Amino acid sequence: MQKLDIDKFGKKKREKLLDFEVYDYNFDDLLTGFEVVRKTLSRPDYISGEIGKYKASVPAKQRAWDSLNFLATAYSGGDEVAELAKFFPAVLQYWESFSDAWIALDQSEQGAGSRVAILPLMGTEYVFANQIICLAILTGWAKLLNKIPRMLDFNNPCRDGMLERLLHIFLPDRDELPSECTRHLPYFKTIRIFDAPQAARPALMKEYLEDWYEASRREGYYNSHMRGDVFTGYWSWEAAAITFVLDIDDSSFRDAMFNPVDLVDYARGINAPKSSRYLADNVELPEKSGQPCPKAGRWETLDIPPQQRQFKYGEILQASDAAYGITVWRYLDAT
Repeated sequence: MQKLDIDKFGKKKREKLLDFEVYDYNFDDLLTGFEVVRKTLSRPDYISGEIGKYKASVPAKQRAWDSLNFLATAYSGGDEVAELAKFFPAVLQYWESFSDAWIALDQSEQGAGSRVAILPLMGTEYVFANQIICLAILTGWAKLLNKIPRMLDFNNPCRDGMLERLLHIFLPDRDELPSECTRHLPYFKTIRIFDAPQAARPALMKEYLEDWYEASRREGYYNSHMRGDVFTGYWSWEAAAITFVLDIDDSSFRDAMFNPVDLVDYARGINAPKSSRYLADNVELPEKSGQPCPKAGRWETLDIPPQQRQFKYGEILQASDAAYGITVWRYLDAT
């Protein structure tokens, strides 16, 4: 993903409250952070475990959080959605890496009894759970949603009504659908949208977006544009994901504030899966470097610039370099 210069930023930015200075600083700082974490986790004391499980989890957690902030910053600044989509599998790998480290800590003597969730649904970190599910759907990576329940369920005392409805569309066996949302405002009003007849949904979604910001007063992002470089934009990711999967006519609220409509348009444009019925075998097959090749053929890295290589079945997937500190490959064809 390439950072926009000040001229392109001025023409393409989606978030009116985002200044170029904040976008410029966050883009560079977050990219640098990915490389710092990659080098840190590659140190012998981290690989051997000598550093200790808690210290090993700290950089992995920061990288996971930063990866979603990076996507939000890039979207707000006007970067192409297709470039965000290429980066999403790396985001999920960062969260899986953090999950592995956090579970290892929880199961160790050092972390015994902590009972802290990977994605705490009762606190302000709920936004990360919301964002990772919605962006998987909207960037065409719904096939990766089967990796999310492990993160959601770990040490969370209950499930969330909105997130479970989104997951259930793609993971039908996940059929416990609570009637409440763990953070309540603003999200509980989406339950009405799911339950409403199709004809009533556009008006309900329009109302939801009109109320969204003020209903978010308890969320960490509220008024964040007044707190300097923590600001990544105000977006109702859930509104876009629900609009897409439920085929809601968005003509009455396309231009509403807080509606990331370009993500909906991208998902529609690539015919992204809308339910488990659309998760066909030809959906892109991702795998990370260092793993055995699951299918012989031509593979391409989800990186800038991309690399292409032929791999035999079982051959270890390897890349010469990785811009984000991790390499994810996607299967192209058998030629």
